[in-house]
Amino acid sequence: MKTIRILSAVILIGVALLKITSCTNYGKKLTFNGGELYYTTQVTEADAKKLGDYLVKEKFFDGNKKTVQLNKNGETYEFRMVVIKDGEKGPDTVATFTSVAKELSENVFSGAKVVVHLCDDHLKTLRVIPEK
Repeated sequence: MKTIRILSAVILIGVALLKITSCTNYGKKLTFNGGELYYTTQVTEADAKKLGDYLVKEKFFDGNKKTVQLNKNGETYEFRMVVIKDGEKGPDTVATFTSVAKELSENVFSGAKVVVHLCDDHLKTLRVIPEK
């Protein structure tokens, strides 16, 4: 199942936008088909581009404004995604984003561990969904 495609239709994603302020650093920004992908100094630009290209291929970045961030904590990749208000509380949230973590691990990060952070519009973590 292509979970990333499903996410584009899921209400969790919405069109939440970052409220960027001059004193906050989300990392370097890449744009893919209307989507914003920020990446921190903990990951390479190559990893960020690979993720962005995959999100376009899977139609997650579909021309609508969406914001994600890629970070790495030790050997674990963090896929951080802005969700609409209370989007992290949905009944299918854990199952859906556990699948996302697994899919990104297998298809983007060569089997490395991935956790999904569901974030507010300032990229502050609301809920962490680990890969199983």
